[in-house]
Amino acid sequence: MKVKVFKQERDAAVIVLEGEFDALSAPVTRSEFERLVNDEAGDVIVDLSGVTFMDSSGAGALVFLHKRLVGQKRALALVGVTGQPMDLLALLRITSVIPVNQTLVARPQQ
Repeated sequence: MKVKVFKQERDAAVIVLEGEFDALSAPVTRSEFERLVNDEAGDVIVDLSGVTFMDSSGAGALVFLHKRLVGQKRALALVGVTGQPMDLLALLRITSVIPVNQTLVARPQQ
């Protein structure tokens, strides 16, 4: 799993995830989420367009991030979610709590 964090205008952070978001990669990603919540301000956008597979551990890491942000009156949005990851998020009804835009991709220019 590759995790890249970018600072956007209007004080929002973009996290770009690539690869499999599963039980092996979720703990590392979750610690990056924890760092982001503690060290950055503003809302967070997670670009999942590069995620090829997600299991319940990956979904749980997103819920963890959402709860931490809501506790600080900040927002989380997911973009670029398609295929199996989208199916899982919909099955778990996470899409009814966290805003999801399937077509938007938030990959900043490097």
